[in-house]
Amino acid sequence: MMAVNTSALVPYLVALQPQVSPEEIGLEDGGCTLGRGAACHVVVPRQLVSRLHAQIERNGARFQLRDLGSINGTYVNGQRLYEPHLLAQHDLIGLGEAAPMLSFVDPDSTHTAAAMLRYDERSMRFSVGQRMLELTPNQFRLLLHLHRHRGEVCPREECAEAVWGPNFAPGMDATTLDRLLSTLRGALRRVDPDAQLIETRAGLGYRLVDAA
Repeated sequence: MMAVNTSALVPYLVALQPQVSPEEIGLEDGGCTLGRGAACHVVVPRQLVSRLHAQIERNGARFQLRDLGSINGTYVNGQRLYEPHLLAQHDLIGLGEAAPMLSFVDPDSTHTAAAMLRYDERSMRFSVGQRMLELTPNQFRLLLHLHRHRGEVCPREECAEAVWGPNFAPGMDATTLDRLLSTLRGALRRVDPDAQLIETRAGLGYRLVDAA
């Protein structure tokens, strides 16, 4: 395992929960192991997580994630894995539950020029390319906040306040916000499968890119 070196365009994992260690880890050709055990490259000290839970390994030019027979399963973007999964930019990984604990980042991924997000103030609707986005109220509030601060890193606490107001319950900016972000990314992918519009900045927050 190695420190993240963005100049070398090395794919890496970003921790989305404070107990996941390390916060970021670069992927070498040998990949990495994930689990509760201290010998794993990525350690998640939760009882729902098996000691040796899952593994990321190289498959050709890409990396794939596979469950290692864990009791509670491995998830990608909220869906449980039953066979190896080729990781794509900003895939969200859950161990033992659907809530995301890690995000996969590939600095060398191919970006699409057509994935431009637009917001119409009069109709209060978002669109990607020529297709309108169908969003829940919470998804809309989160995306609107990111859009108003596009290009900037929005702290998690500010995102949670934008969705649930200043009196949001303690902890709501953690797992609940991660789940909401996962569903928002899913809504974006439904209109453009190649759309990678929301970046996760480990320990900082989120940033909206390619918006107009």
